[in-house]
Amino acid sequence: MPDTLVGTIDVIIDVNHDNRFDAVKAFNAGVRAVIHKASEGATFQDPKYRKRRDQALAAGLLWGAYHFSSSRPATKQADNFLAAAQWGDPAVDNSRTLFCLDFEPSSSGPDMTLDQAHEFVTRVKEQTGRWPMIYGGNMLRDAVQTHGADPILKNCPLWYARYRTQPVGIPIETWPRFILWQYTDGNAGPSPHAFPGLDPTDRDCFAGTVTQLETEWPFPDYFKTAPASTDQNA
Repeated sequence: MPDTLVGTIDVIIDVNHDNRFDAVKAFNAGVRAVIHKASEGATFQDPKYRKRRDQALAAGLLWGAYHFSSSRPATKQADNFLAAAQWGDPAVDNSRTLFCLDFEPSSSGPDMTLDQAHEFVTRVKEQTGRWPMIYGGNMLRDAVQTHGADPILKNCPLWYARYRTQPVGIPIETWPRFILWQYTDGNAGPSPHAFPGLDPTDRDCFAGTVTQLETEWPFPDYFKTAPASTDQNA
């Protein structure tokens, strides 16, 4: 575990179709939650998302879905994301699925703008009844710091990317605290980069205990949870 904050646990990974993934091995190695890419842009849907979701839930893992942003119309992106996650499908229980917007440089053209991020998260809130989490690092910090406290994104629990031994630089005007912190992508950032027996991958800390993680996931009551006893604003 990295030289991290007191009161955080390192039990979450995030993956996509390019990563190898074995749900049972992940659980046995100490992973307790997986956030998987569900979609990108207005049309792409991760082909391994649904099968891996079923495998993860069967293994006892918490499950999350993220959307990799682009410059395509935000409403179409949100609808593509919800379709990929099968929101509204009576055969799928998404009540405990964490939803997240991945707000970082696009791999398929211009980046999503701050206004588009507002549209995306608002659309997800309208459709699901809860604000999605938002993931980001430099691009997210720059966007909200340029405009001051963000009146819309402040509703979204923060999944903060900073490959340092401490999650420094959080835009505290918008987010007084993080919920998740990605400290490594399996290469950059402090060790460890992999769980025992698993490939190096993105690893994430939660500001709380395993019991709190299991109870609060997917964080629908973001503003009702007590602040973690950590200094996240250094």
